[in-house]
Amino acid sequence: MAPRLGKARKSGDPTAATARKIGILLDLVRSRAISLKGCIATYRAEERTVLRDLQELRKVGETAGFHITEREHGDTFRLSEFKGKPPSMIASEKRVRALMAELFKSYGEPMHELSEGLSDPPSESSTDAKFVHFIQPQLVDGSGVRRVFDEIYAAWQNGARTEFTYKGRKRTIDPAAIVVRAGRYYLVGRDVAKRAWRTFSMDLIEGQVRRAGTFERRPAPVKHLSHDAIGFFKGDGEPQRVEVTFSKDLALAASSRRWQAAQKLHLNDDGTATISLTVDDVDEVVRWALGFGDEAWISSPAAVVMRAKETLAHMRRRYE
Repeated sequence: MAPRLGKARKSGDPTAATARKIGILLDLVRSRAISLKGCIATYRAEERTVLRDLQELRKVGETAGFHITEREHGDTFRLSEFKGKPPSMIASEKRVRALMAELFKSYGEPMHELSEGLSDPPSESSTDAKFVHFIQPQLVDGSGVRRVFDEIYAAWQNGARTEFTYKGRKRTIDPAAIVVRAGRYYLVGRDVAKRAWRTFSMDLIEGQVRRAGTFERRPAPVKHLSHDAIGFFKGDGEPQRVEVTFSKDLALAASSRRWQAAQKLHLNDDGTATISLTVDDVDEVVRWALGFGDEAWISSPAAVVMRAKETLAHMRRRYE
């Protein structure tokens, strides 16, 4: 018998083809549509392999109760409605889709256009989406930041490396993601020269965004896409623990929210509350704490307390 070539697959482990098909189907369920080019990049498969996977999934759907469309606009495949859904599931899905549409709408341009097709036309009896409202600063259509957004988004879609000036320095970046946070738009990408991942505020990108060749798209590291409200800005140094104490009047409100997954809460005997946060950029915590006025203050460590005092001194000079 000829010797076995390659590493044997453990019993029970799925084949790469099986894992890829399941991944494609999950992408369809989550997003309702997928890009052929995106699948090729994500699963590192040839075009004919992905097309064959979709054809096999289409056949499965004939008996499982779902339908995958043929290719649209040369690159897109869509998942049609599942058959035989219970009425409660259909109603729940409509509420979720309407809520998502409302959230996208709250961000204005360019996020509003991403909500197309999420919600059904409004009716007099449809009130679910309007019960919860999201209010966010909106990016002005036609503004400088919107232009930067459009140029970077188009470059990413075409697998193009970008070149721009940031804080007076020329940067060459492989774009990976755009993050919207507190009304500001940030680019997460790999700095080609430094071979490191960085986050760039689109407000600080100067001049024209140019394309500088192509690159192989890859997802950004998980830490750069964290959903933590505090600890967004990442650096190369060692993370620091910073404590923020809230007054008795604000202790309940502050302790009722999770600002980051790693936070620690301590309820003090005098009725105040102290939240401990882990951050790469201590100035982020200082700015956040000052946003609560005199109801919150940096309480530890001493170096960050001094940083808060210096910031307050600069603020005071603005009003002198």
